[in-house]
Amino acid sequence: MLNEYFTNAALEKTILTWQKEYPELLDVSVIGESYEKRPIWLLTLTQKKTGLAEEKPAIWIDANIHATEITGTTVALNVAYTLLHEYAQKPEIHRLLDNAVYYIVPRVNPDGAEAVLSKNPRLLRSGVRPYPYIDKEEGLHIQDVDGDGRILQMRLKDPNGDWKAHPEFPDLLVKRQPADLEGEFFRLFREGLLEYFDGYLIKSARPIAGLDFNRNFPFEWKPEGDQTGAGPFPGSEPEIHALLNFITSHANINLALTYHTFSRVILRPFSTRPDDQMETSDLWVYKKIGALGTHFTGYRSVSTYHDFLYHPKEVTTGAFDDWMYDHLGIFAFTVELWDLPTEAGIENRGFAEWFREHPVEDDEKIFTWIKQHTGDQGYVPWYPFDHPQLGKIELGGWNSLFTWTNPPAAYLEAEITRNVPFAIEIGKLLPQIEIKTLRVSPLGEDAFSIHLVVENKGYLPTYTSAQGKKRAITRPLRVKLILPDEVSLIEGKLQPELGFLEGRANKSMSTAVFASSPTDNRAWAAWVVRGKSGSRLQVDLFGERGGTIHHEIVLP
Repeated sequence: MLNEYFTNAALEKTILTWQKEYPELLDVSVIGESYEKRPIWLLTLTQKKTGLAEEKPAIWIDANIHATEITGTTVALNVAYTLLHEYAQKPEIHRLLDNAVYYIVPRVNPDGAEAVLSKNPRLLRSGVRPYPYIDKEEGLHIQDVDGDGRILQMRLKDPNGDWKAHPEFPDLLVKRQPADLEGEFFRLFREGLLEYFDGYLIKSARPIAGLDFNRNFPFEWKPEGDQTGAGPFPGSEPEIHALLNFITSHANINLALTYHTFSRVILRPFSTRPDDQMETSDLWVYKKIGALGTHFTGYRSVSTYHDFLYHPKEVTTGAFDDWMYDHLGIFAFTVELWDLPTEAGIENRGFAEWFREHPVEDDEKIFTWIKQHTGDQGYVPWYPFDHPQLGKIELGGWNSLFTWTNPPAAYLEAEITRNVPFAIEIGKLLPQIEIKTLRVSPLGEDAFSIHLVVENKGYLPTYTSAQGKKRAITRPLRVKLILPDEVSLIEGKLQPELGFLEGRANKSMSTAVFASSPTDNRAWAAWVVRGKSGSRLQVDLFGERGGTIHHEIVLP
């Protein structure tokens, strides 16, 4: 297990070492460059001896699209590590890599990670490019002002402040209640400096690096005034363009996991629409796979629209999982790793609304847990500081990067352990075409009949989802019969189309008495050819998301 947070240099060293150790299972390539010209690495994992990667059904995994959410990189690398290291030991992984491919981008946003993990950290949402303006706006900009390598909080005593010290835990600030009139109160800010400070007014400024890469995808994209951080146009950022270009040019991808933090939740589309506007059969499949995720991770599986809106009357647009499903028919999930409140013992909290309203007992639980498990590293006792603009203040409070956004180092392993099995398990759901029957029979006078039956042995259909079929993004199964010069076709088509093959996903009835199991996962083709005994023909089956098969026929 890889139990650490990876710098860009450590990530590169690790994957290039793997490439040398497992040349038969792993290709490492670069699918693009970041704004600051750092490579965006892609790991392609499959057994090369059993076929080309692009001819096998595929899983897509990415991580660290948001700069501070570095836990995802470690989990994604551990998925790769598990597949590589257990291929020779575990039959299920051997079978998986023989028949399928994993495309893994462990770090979509190398610039953001570099900034976050530097000795002088910057807390960014996504990339480092100035956006929407090239100069800083008036107000408070988050940064490390005392040079200790941490970005903490600043508190200022103020009778009109909206925070107060907890009576039993003086370092812990809790929200001032409407009728609180007596006592000492504070204003609370993230650590930083003010741009164009007039000596009186303190307001939060929009960050100069204001992009949100997970608003830059083509799904219902909206400009800055409607969707903060969306970029000037869909796919405008090189990091996102690299993903768009690769994914749309690889028709074999069926399922996707994108790793974020935090909340310990598995999110499914849509972000902008209720469930009743999704294809019903796809909703059933989404829930089934989500339940599988809950089984392995312990995370709740929910709809973004119904359960994860930041504001009850506002939706977010341009998200990766929405684009993957809506445009391409790929079942995509956003996995939000880690959750401090949950770890501290607060169960089944509301994801967004909890931050607006929760009992003070929750603050006590979280504060106590952090102190017990991180000492003064996670929540720093307040200390005096002479701020160059605000004068005498105090620094301290939450060191949020490795408490709220990512787990403390000692708790990283638990998140890895929860999530890797789910990423492996979904590989078992892929469509997989196979030849069930291929019979060649002599008819006399050098004529032969050829009868082919093809079957999808996977859970998903060869079109992946009803949405994929509706978008016409996937092609039906096609067969190509290739004849040598000495063999001629008497009956049948050289390139018949066999349509789509269902899997088991469309058989939702769970009560045996009313069940029906039609063979809608099969198709057939037949030909009559004339040629000499011993002539070699080839049958190619092109299933795209269900894989490709090349098979030789020798006339008996």
